[in-house]
Amino acid sequence: MKPFFRWCRRYISAMSILVIAFVVYTLFVQDNSIFRYVEYSRTIDSLNVEIKHATDTMIYYRHLNSLLSTDPELMEKVVRERYNMVRDGEDVYVFD
Repeated sequence: MKPFFRWCRRYISAMSILVIAFVVYTLFVQDNSIFRYVEYSRTIDSLNVEIKHATDTMIYYRHLNSLLSTDPELMEKVVRERYNMVRDGEDVYVFD
């Protein structure tokens, strides 16, 4: 054990121990640690995917809304297909 302590005293100073302790504290213990950075990055990536999906859906429905407001035949087709609406005296069979 004595040779180990001599080696430590010779090659490791108190300042280097303090610097290493500070770096370890900064990287792993603090609120802005590496682990939280990785967790926040994953959260941001998943939220960006959700935003992209929501934006694509919004664009689709805006386009469909503009088409439905200008084309009455398309409106009738969409209403009949999605909501199973029928005209008087008409029979409709729905297959799932």
